[in-house]
Amino acid sequence: MSITKYLVSLCATFLLVIALGVSSNAQIQRPIGTNLTGIVDYSAEYEFVDAFKQTREWIAHDLAPGSPWSSDVQIPLRPDGYPKEIPYDDGSHPLQGIRTLMFFGDLEGVYPSGKYRLTASGTGQISLWGAASGTFQCPVDTMVDVDSQRGGIALEIERSDKSDPIHDIHFILPGFDQTYETDPFYPALLDFLKDFQVIRFMDWMMTNDSPVESWEDRNTPDYYTQTLGNGIAYEYIIDLCNRTGKDAWICVPHRANDAYIDSLATLFKNGLDKERKVYVEYSNEVWNGIFEQNRYAAREGLKLGYSGEPWERSWQYYAKRTADVHRIFEEVFKGEEKRLVKVIASQAANPWVTNYILEHYSDSKYNPSGVKADALATAPYFGGAVGRKIGDAHLANTITVDAILDSMENALEEAFEWMDGTKRVADRFHLDHIAYEGGQHLIAGWEYNNNEAYVNKLLDANRHPRMEDLYCQYFDHWYGVSGGGLFANFSSHGNYSKWGSWGVKESYEDTLAPKYLGLKHCVFEYNTDVMTYAQSTQLKESSSVAVSPNPSKDGTIVVQHNMVNPAVHLYDPAGNPVIHTRTTVQGGLILQVKHYKGVAALIIEDGRRIWTKRVVFL
Repeated sequence: MSITKYLVSLCATFLLVIALGVSSNAQIQRPIGTNLTGIVDYSAEYEFVDAFKQTREWIAHDLAPGSPWSSDVQIPLRPDGYPKEIPYDDGSHPLQGIRTLMFFGDLEGVYPSGKYRLTASGTGQISLWGAASGTFQCPVDTMVDVDSQRGGIALEIERSDKSDPIHDIHFILPGFDQTYETDPFYPALLDFLKDFQVIRFMDWMMTNDSPVESWEDRNTPDYYTQTLGNGIAYEYIIDLCNRTGKDAWICVPHRANDAYIDSLATLFKNGLDKERKVYVEYSNEVWNGIFEQNRYAAREGLKLGYSGEPWERSWQYYAKRTADVHRIFEEVFKGEEKRLVKVIASQAANPWVTNYILEHYSDSKYNPSGVKADALATAPYFGGAVGRKIGDAHLANTITVDAILDSMENALEEAFEWMDGTKRVADRFHLDHIAYEGGQHLIAGWEYNNNEAYVNKLLDANRHPRMEDLYCQYFDHWYGVSGGGLFANFSSHGNYSKWGSWGVKESYEDTLAPKYLGLKHCVFEYNTDVMTYAQSTQLKESSSVAVSPNPSKDGTIVVQHNMVNPAVHLYDPAGNPVIHTRTTVQGGLILQVKHYKGVAALIIEDGRRIWTKRVVFL
């Protein structure tokens, strides 16, 4: 058969598959997870339709005129977190009032304006000021106008009867006043999560420096807010994963006792859908000296007679306690062990530390039960040193955004070396190599983060279209070269500041953010079943999309189109994704296929139109 007839045959086969709607290979080619931003009142990622679940911790203050913002007086609270009475008199301070904040920070015009439903039980009086205003006698159930352009919202409890204290406050976003109890999560959050397979809840659980020790220390769903230092109620994590069909990655607090761990495992075993997996990690970055969990591990290691420097004792204790956590979860999940992914985490830049931790985890002195881990997780960020190096070279005031991005591109090679080095260690210990965090790490550092003009350049670099291409190179190496598995990107949504630009988007509406487009075009598309397009539309050859050269002799094609940030897919005749890289150019894209020859279907869509082109790679 001639090459021409062979390619024509493959094209016909592919189109027949499309026409018949035959099920294609829906395998996840590039498994992807996301870390969720911490639950705080000033976050652009408002997770709940009830804003009061995301309210700031109570702020006590003197009721005397001209008093400071906060008095730091501890006002007695009910088990659900509401004050037992207001005004409060402790006999040594002025009478105390109490307030809290919602949507404070740089959120003017970001969160929804409109009519919010305010409800509160009990007897007393509350007031609102800021983007909403009014004084209300409780119990109350009323609608309140909110103008988000005016900033955040403060809620004051001015009077709360000791015999019937104000409690059960809700402040419901527009459109959800009748459904907030059955559907607690903001729909845009659910929509964002649809392209991920795993959600890591490290920040939701307030893992770093956690004070939690016993099961009684945890948060509960009926507590007045979910923003406290003990993290979110685990029931919300389970509910979110069940609603979205995602696996849960949880971080066990470093101080948690065995009974706590057993109760946590039991809750997830019984509450999470049986089809869902649980990634189990002990704390977060215990190897990292900036966190209290590192110092705690060193102290506990000393108590157990471990030797060496403090950092060595912390790594030894991390190996020991990780084995404890894995063992307890295995015991609870007995008969359902396949639902567990037992994670060991280490430093991406230091394979020696990783070897050290894994060798101790494998030692019966630290792991007497012989429990086996499933995955080695690291955080191969790129560009972490770029901001500081630019400052050290006295270029902060003169460097351009393009030059910053050049430095970020050069920094990719270091991240690739970390990926490859850790993969070799993972292979040695027969573990999957996954990422608990990752992405760009462009920050000025404490030495230069007060240079506002320089910080703004770093923020602009994160918003620059070239960042999409950097993310594509980054993920192409992780999945295509290094052979990495699940990658939990850091992070979901967040305001950019001198402390970093961690959100892949800055807000829910920021759908054209270059980092997000990098995920969309170079990760999500590889996990899309081509048949979903066949079932939703009649695919046709497009005269609005031009491909050249076609056939391509070197694996490179130029795709010209008039769509806005379209999704582009390449599939072989069996419906399998064809691995490729891409570069955005004016008026189109350049696609590069390295290891494929034959006919392929190019599918290009922008949410409104879907077109196909036959493409041949010789």
